[in-house]
Amino acid sequence: MALGMKPYPEVVLERMVPFPEGSVKRVRAGARRRLILPDPPSRQKIVAMVLSERGLSGEGLAGEELFLVPAERLVSELRLAQLLEEIAVQLKVPAAGLALLRKGQVLASKLRWSALQDFLPETVMRVDVNCDEVFPLVCRRTEARYLEPCCGEGTLSMNDIKIQELPKTLQALHEHRLFVTDTPDEGGHCLLSYGRSGVLAIEVGHPQQDVFVPIGYFPMAPLWHLPANSRQWGGRNLDVWSCSKDIPEIRRLLDAHASETEDRPLPRYQMVVDPNQFVYDTADGPAWVPCEFDVAADGSARLVGGPCSHSSPTLAARVAQPVLQAALPLLSRLRRPQLLLDERRIQVVFKAQRIIVPAAGDGSDSEYVGLWHVDGYREHIAAVVLYYYNVDESLEGGDMEFCGREPLDVLGIGDCSNNFFKLSKERLRSALRSDPKRVENCRVPISTGSLLVFSNYQVTHRVLRMINRGSSEASRDFVALFLVDPAKPLVPAKTVLSQQYLLTRTLSPVLPKLAEARSILEFLGLSRTTASARKLRNKLLFDQLQPSGEFCANSSVVATGNGCYTMIGWLHNLLSDRQPPRGFDSLMDGVNRLDYVRALNLAPEQLDRGLSEVLSLESDDFATRLALYDACADVVDESYALLDD
Repeated sequence: MALGMKPYPEVVLERMVPFPEGSVKRVRAGARRRLILPDPPSRQKIVAMVLSERGLSGEGLAGEELFLVPAERLVSELRLAQLLEEIAVQLKVPAAGLALLRKGQVLASKLRWSALQDFLPETVMRVDVNCDEVFPLVCRRTEARYLEPCCGEGTLSMNDIKIQELPKTLQALHEHRLFVTDTPDEGGHCLLSYGRSGVLAIEVGHPQQDVFVPIGYFPMAPLWHLPANSRQWGGRNLDVWSCSKDIPEIRRLLDAHASETEDRPLPRYQMVVDPNQFVYDTADGPAWVPCEFDVAADGSARLVGGPCSHSSPTLAARVAQPVLQAALPLLSRLRRPQLLLDERRIQVVFKAQRIIVPAAGDGSDSEYVGLWHVDGYREHIAAVVLYYYNVDESLEGGDMEFCGREPLDVLGIGDCSNNFFKLSKERLRSALRSDPKRVENCRVPISTGSLLVFSNYQVTHRVLRMINRGSSEASRDFVALFLVDPAKPLVPAKTVLSQQYLLTRTLSPVLPKLAEARSILEFLGLSRTTASARKLRNKLLFDQLQPSGEFCANSSVVATGNGCYTMIGWLHNLLSDRQPPRGFDSLMDGVNRLDYVRALNLAPEQLDRGLSEVLSLESDDFATRLALYDACADVVDESYALLDD
């Protein structure tokens, strides 16, 4: 069996770097425990240094240029340390991972350019690729059902997190977590597992209480060179990357297809390639159908399946494939979770859409404000690629905002150290802005040519307020590629379309007109009519657009004795009861401190503000905005209930 077709868990175990028996240790750090793991694998590459009239460049083994320091920057007083800092920015690696070697010896960082250039003919650069890297772990899930591992001040009930539904082999990160109410010398070492339902953070405890047991390092990510203008947003612990890219012909192809289909299910949306119209039936309801790509070791991607690769195979080949190809170097940098990409067949759901914003004078609101959400309704979407092939110049604002789904805090009252009073507006504002952030978040500006890649398991996202300043309708047009979690594969397009394709080929000699063959397929139930496909799509869109992804409190954290706990983090349904959790009402002191967390759901009113806008409001404005939000949420709940009936 070819490597790319082997089952995902089998390949992970084959490629991982296993831990020797007994090499994982637990040590106490104050009142808490942490893991001592074997040293991660080291990967280094050597770069040749070339001095020319253009400046100082670095070349890889294949002769490709990896960086260039312009000649005007190479002044006599330039020190080696400054030179390495500039090269590190271009290579997207920490400067600590770079060293210049002459005859095997590391050159001193204080060396000046005036002396360094004499050594260049016999000097090479060593790049430590894994310097300051994040190394996901391969963990084995324990079988015991009674375990209640610690997390901050509380213990997690295994019944609530459905531990037995997790795969037996899974990926996790080991890191020190600081919650909102912790001081810098507090916090705990956690194993974090990222999935569709959220981020499970379990504090490292006694060996008999471990839910996850590390057995090795996840297979090393491929070393695909990033585009020169690539950037990671929000810090090293946030899986949001972008670059600018010009991908020719995409706009022409998609505009032509949009003109042909004229599919506008909602006033603000035009669907160009709609995954909700390419679905298959499951026991839980319709699910998206992905196309498949073979990804080679060199980072090239090839659509597989030919005419059965997608319901619009030409667009998939000429649009989805080049966008995926451009995004693969960014996708290889994701760590929450890390994707197994090279020498694998991956599944991708293809979508293209226009967000339409009316002009100010046509009687409609000339603005668009998005809701917090993650992508995928019944599908396990691990990562998302967005390519904006057109953004009208009259649109202002519309940054993409991201926030990590890791739990913000665990609050305790009763017979435990009470950190509830530490949950304040000031602490929460600091948690959003501190370095490193307690709550991972960022904003990314969007323009024509923006290529955006992020982990759909780690972050939730929304479009910030976007206004049309022009005198005519404006749009923001994008391609979305949803990468399916390889541990949770979907039924691929070739399986769904093969029967239709074979029957069409069989009928073609006697039914030369494609429309006639299509009518037979519809009669046999092998394909849907346009009308029925759009009717089903409207139902799916209705379900997908219901409000989801709120900051709130979750009562699934329990305690022993007479304590009461609440985990603050992300949920995927509206709170049915917006009152404070039981036991906290006596501690309000005139302020429901959890309101500060819920207020992060509010859409900012200013174009240049995001999550922290509401935390800057005066008390009266804060209370008014939150009360209006709750009232609107009640109306939305009632409206959806009526429509659902």
